[in-house]
Amino acid sequence: MIRAMASGKLSKLPIIALWCFATSSAATELTYKEFKAAPEAWKRGFVAGISRYMSTVAQPDEEPPYPVRTGFQRCFAAAAEADLVHRVDAYAAANPAASGGPVIPVIIRAMFDLCRSDIAKASRATPPR
Repeated sequence: MIRAMASGKLSKLPIIALWCFATSSAATELTYKEFKAAPEAWKRGFVAGISRYMSTVAQPDEEPPYPVRTGFQRCFAAAAEADLVHRVDAYAAANPAASGGPVIPVIIRAMFDLCRSDIAKASRATPPR
């Protein structure tokens, strides 16, 4: 009986630890100011991760054949990670009001701004349903 109780408690510990971590990390979001101060290699990796997500996962309201995702794929295929970071910085400089909060929306808006023409081309190539 003691063994059963101990194993039950042990199986709950990882769940409790994960919950505590998720709650504490959700309370603070990385701001653009903190992003700007980060090392260049870290910024490249962070932006590369978001761009990879955007070019892999369809937008919530997007239907097959996924023209927005296809536009991002075309756009990011020719872009280096350093270029993407530069584009985020340029977007933040051009839109100072937007760069006062969390960095993820700033990066997403910068990527939409960068890839606008590729998204438009992919949308035009998509046959109407």
